[in-house]
Amino acid sequence: MSSSKPLTFADVLPVTQLSSHEYQITLDGAWTIGTGTYLPAQPSFTLSPLFQALPNGGYTTSAFLICARTHMQLTHPSRSCADPINVHLEFMRRTAVGPATFRVRDVKIGSRISNLHLTLYQDYYNQGASPAGESSSESRTPVVEGYITLSNIATEAGLSLDTSYTPLPPPLPADLERLGSAEGEDDNYMLRRTEAYPSFRAATLCLKMYLVKPDRWPESYPLSINDQWSRFTPWTREGRWTNDGLGFVVDMFPQVVEKYINPIVERASLLEKDDEKLKAILKKHAGNAKYWYPTMTLNLDVKKVLPAEGVDWLFTRTKAKTIKNGRLDLDIEVWDDQGDLVATSHHSSLIVDTSRNTARRSKDTKI
Repeated sequence: MSSSKPLTFADVLPVTQLSSHEYQITLDGAWTIGTGTYLPAQPSFTLSPLFQALPNGGYTTSAFLICARTHMQLTHPSRSCADPINVHLEFMRRTAVGPATFRVRDVKIGSRISNLHLTLYQDYYNQGASPAGESSSESRTPVVEGYITLSNIATEAGLSLDTSYTPLPPPLPADLERLGSAEGEDDNYMLRRTEAYPSFRAATLCLKMYLVKPDRWPESYPLSINDQWSRFTPWTREGRWTNDGLGFVVDMFPQVVEKYINPIVERASLLEKDDEKLKAILKKHAGNAKYWYPTMTLNLDVKKVLPAEGVDWLFTRTKAKTIKNGRLDLDIEVWDDQGDLVATSHHSSLIVDTSRNTARRSKDTKI
């Protein structure tokens, strides 16, 4: 692979076909959230040594998008509908760094629209290699599953109406040429230098976030809204956004809850240019960083196909309607630099103490 070629998500998550309806991937440790294991209260079984850190839910969502597209291209090459346009995922158990297997069920294969059911399996109960004669998923545990509807967006035809929809309140304008310069800022946005707690949220290092400057954020805009421009930087290398990466981008943003409970750290991670001062601020306020936000369900609706070679910039608006009783909803819109709506997404998440995802355990830990 040439180091000069910008990477896309297809490079990040290669898929290997095992059979007509089974696929193998490897979830990479660079895309994780947390450092330990989400443990239930009553131990009853031995967890696989794989389960040390949780791959970001958006990264896993992009794995589903890539697998669905690959399945249509390899198993149903005569069908032209290989673009995921609608996704519903249920995160039943935590995923883990390491090998994983997709099993695909053809719900309906049509000439214009196809529907697939995908299940992601991992060695959750530490059973080792699959017995001879079994598929790689038969001795594994389902961790995420969902339905994906596919079409050929480029050839879609039918009634189209101009709704004149724009985000409200309107986002502040951005000068992407200035944002992409070494300075990394314009009049309204600036590069977030670092994730506040990168050892816990490693996946945030795989993109650059350009956020609204605190003194430019209109007072009338609620804290529950986040606006950002993003560039894809997998493994800190140059990348470009394609539709495969939409799952990831709709799950990468400064956490809305942190803007309420840890505002000093959120501001410092954007503005503080002195590394030692930033470390001191993070240490002083570490007690406020006590939550993580595991996704229960994620829905994605794709409106536009990005170029095959990808684009440099995507804008996302993230908005929470209700944060209550340990649950959080999020609405996300993705726009390109042409002003086109690329995708919308809705998440239902839990708000959980970080100790549930940073617990250290030995090889023989029981759950």
